[in-house]
Amino acid sequence: MRKLFKSNTATHWTIPIILSLALLFGCAHDQEQKDPFVEQWKMTAEKSRGYSPKAKQRTVIPPPPKVSEIQPMDQESQEPEKALPTKQITMRMHETDVTVLLRALTRAVGLNLIINDSVKGTVNIDVKEASWDQVFMSILRTQGLFYEWEGDILRIITLQDRNNSLEQMATEQKIRQQEKDMEKTEPLVTQVVQVEFSEAKKLQASLEKFLSQNTEGGQVGSVMVDEHTNSLIIQAMYTDLQRMIPLIMELDRPTPQILIEAHIVEATKATARDLGVQWGGISHSGDFWVTPGINSTGTVGNTLSAGGIDPTSGWAVNFPTGAAGAGVPSNDFGFTALALGFALENVGDSILTAQLTALQQDGKVNILSSPSITTIDNQKAIIESGDEVPYQTVESGEVKIEYKKAVLSLEVIPHVIGNTALKLEINVKKDQLDFTNSVGGQPIIKTKQAITKVMVFNGQTTVIGGL
Repeated sequence: MRKLFKSNTATHWTIPIILSLALLFGCAHDQEQKDPFVEQWKMTAEKSRGYSPKAKQRTVIPPPPKVSEIQPMDQESQEPEKALPTKQITMRMHETDVTVLLRALTRAVGLNLIINDSVKGTVNIDVKEASWDQVFMSILRTQGLFYEWEGDILRIITLQDRNNSLEQMATEQKIRQQEKDMEKTEPLVTQVVQVEFSEAKKLQASLEKFLSQNTEGGQVGSVMVDEHTNSLIIQAMYTDLQRMIPLIMELDRPTPQILIEAHIVEATKATARDLGVQWGGISHSGDFWVTPGINSTGTVGNTLSAGGIDPTSGWAVNFPTGAAGAGVPSNDFGFTALALGFALENVGDSILTAQLTALQQDGKVNILSSPSITTIDNQKAIIESGDEVPYQTVESGEVKIEYKKAVLSLEVIPHVIGNTALKLEINVKKDQLDFTNSVGGQPIIKTKQAITKVMVFNGQTTVIGGL
């Protein structure tokens, strides 16, 4: 016995899931006349299939007025320090004022010089063919002096002057930090953002990480959830809000919906052995089907549902002991030749139904039911059919009637990949009552289960059998 399931996807998907083995070929007779009542409800079901809405565009509310128009001071760009000249010089001086010596040195290489009044002292120097920068640095170290560049001007300072300069830089840095703190004390902006497709509670934790922090490390603002409207109430600085709104638009997107149709079919092992082999292919723009010995009226435009093409009929090749029969192509040896048929039309949605109908009319299979269910991406869909079997239990001398499920169930978790494929997590379980083996007069339940993960593309078929 075999069970066969088929699934399609809503909007862009046509993904049959077939839980059977080798049930895609056989014989068929003429199609039965369609029931107008059934066709009417079938058209209604097609029109009422789910769809995925478009994502909503959101904008940030206008910014509030500034508390202070004072702009923070930009830190001075750290330019690389200019190199000192390396010209070779010769100099001999005795008991010379250090300021006079430094002016003579800078004049020799054409540098602009400023010397503080606090720079004092005398120097003895006797150098020959020495590098200018080495002579200059030796004089400064001997006198406990320092130098710094201010543009193209070389300034000579004492240790006290340098300490004063460092204190001034620290004061300027403190002022800049205070101005930044003032920016964080600007009025907070409040905006309500309705979440349409996601859960506002899940987005809350992610958005709170985008709030700025104050000097104590606490968050500036808050993100709250209104569960009644599934909305986010964001109170934050305008700059933070500008980062949050695009993030919400990216996360709050519509989830694809997928329609799953299941065909529950019974067949015998003999049917599978007698049917032969088929080859088929489905493409996105045009569908084709290649099958052994395909039957056709020869009229272009006949469809599978019209009875013009039987995709489940014929042998690929047959080698009987006698000569070829009437109406069967033969070769010079009298044996039956290879016969292949080719059908070209949009068969993606109809080929499976045509096969099952042909096999059912020939008495080879029994289509028990064709349930369908719609789910969204990454959400489990469950199709279940069966009975609840009553059984007796005795507790404290009291007899109770309880029920145990004996069902055929199909659980599918679809995951859309790039709008071109689906990853399916499939769990098929079949419970069967066995009255030949009973306990206390109650039949036992035999269970068969198949769990798998498959990747399918548009129009492909997945087969699971043996249940």
